[in-house]
Amino acid sequence: MSIKRQSAWGMLPLLVLSVVNIFSMPLFLRWLGSDMYALWFYVLTFTGMFGFADMGLAVAVGRYISVALGRNDHAAVRGYWGTGNLIMLPFLALVSLVFIGLGVWLGPKWFNVQPADVSLLRACFASGGLGLFLSYYGTYWLCLSQAHLDFKFISLLRVVMGLLQVVPAIALAYFTKSALLLVLWGALVAVLQLGIFMWHARRKYQLGFELQSASLARAREMASYTGKSFIGLMIGSTFVSIDRVILGRLALPVDFNSYTISANLAARLQGFSVAVMSPVLYGAARVADSGHAAAAKIYNDTFAFVFEWYLLAALWVGLWHPVLLKFWLGHTMGMQLGGETAALVGPLLVPLVAACCLSALANISGAQLASLNRQEAAIGFSMASGLLAIAGVWLGWHGFGAVGAAYGYLFSRLALVAQDLFTIRLLRAGGWCASGTWRQAVWQLLVSAGFATVYLFLPADSVWLLVPAAFHGGLMAAWFLRQPLRKMIA
Repeated sequence: MSIKRQSAWGMLPLLVLSVVNIFSMPLFLRWLGSDMYALWFYVLTFTGMFGFADMGLAVAVGRYISVALGRNDHAAVRGYWGTGNLIMLPFLALVSLVFIGLGVWLGPKWFNVQPADVSLLRACFASGGLGLFLSYYGTYWLCLSQAHLDFKFISLLRVVMGLLQVVPAIALAYFTKSALLLVLWGALVAVLQLGIFMWHARRKYQLGFELQSASLARAREMASYTGKSFIGLMIGSTFVSIDRVILGRLALPVDFNSYTISANLAARLQGFSVAVMSPVLYGAARVADSGHAAAAKIYNDTFAFVFEWYLLAALWVGLWHPVLLKFWLGHTMGMQLGGETAALVGPLLVPLVAACCLSALANISGAQLASLNRQEAAIGFSMASGLLAIAGVWLGWHGFGAVGAAYGYLFSRLALVAQDLFTIRLLRAGGWCASGTWRQAVWQLLVSAGFATVYLFLPADSVWLLVPAAFHGGLMAAWFLRQPLRKMIA
């Protein structure tokens, strides 16, 4: 299966769940209320800072299993898998307890929460610790399927589990208005998903826990790679939602919620790039013995495939967001509340979408560096982007409020562009330095400028702008998909 097809399967659940979340997000805000919605996202934001919970072992084990599969060494596969299980289970349990302890202790002190909701926030953190364990251990089993390039199964399962989590959660928000029940429901779905991954691995790969195959030699073999992955995850997890952590301290719930809505939408776009990370990581690992030329081809193919879509997303949102927000929020929250929310979200959405598009492109180089065992470079760039994010968000907030914080976060993504350029030079690849990249950029800018002329005749929030917006997006998407469409027609 080609990189594009693997990526397409990975993008399917992200596409389905993004559409569902676009419509569910304002419903959650409407039915939970501003304070309860903010409380729920305080817990989710804090959870994002524990992305190191699996100590990088899931990716490390997946990478070594990919190499072993490339050499047809199934004994090594069992050894790596069993050793990872023996280390993962106690460590993940410990991290989950730390999450609960810190959340119960520091959560009410850091986030802007009403005194009457302090006990509820602590209960959410306690439940979130259970969900953290189940979610990350499920990810460990997911990496096993990724190492076997079983992306179709992963995609279909994630679609079903995602819908099972979101749709009933909407009903829970409507009938109970309880953030705690939403957290508990997420943990229950994680249990079911973990069980399916384990059943599939035993049936198709003949792998269970394989603790009897664990060995100190395998642990030592993976130690260096795992250690660097762990450090990278710790740094990345600390900074992945640092903008919202800072605003959770500084901003009132109304400003925090507006920023969160914008960041959530932007993160949905960025999430599509996660679908290409696994094919890049495990595909490059399988050709690790073939030199940089094979890895450079994977990078060039993936970057060209992803760049045109993210450029379209940034230009399309930047051009049409006034009418899109009015239509979306007005029809899900009511015209008055939706209009007020759109006025707050609009100025934040453009810089945050641009920032997440740059982060999405950097995910390709990050996966490439991981496959080449060059995580120390990725760690440095991640640290730089995080420190720039802290400075940018803090200064931006004190200078221009939430809008300034959003542009400060966008500025911090320059460190990730530097990571791309480092990887391009390392592999002697194209990417940002390829002439085709800039031809694509100029072409799309000219097309967008042509569509922008409709603003000479219609106000910025006119509902009639939905027509050229749909035509703009549809025309460009059809052009990008012209070759697959020709094959389907043939």
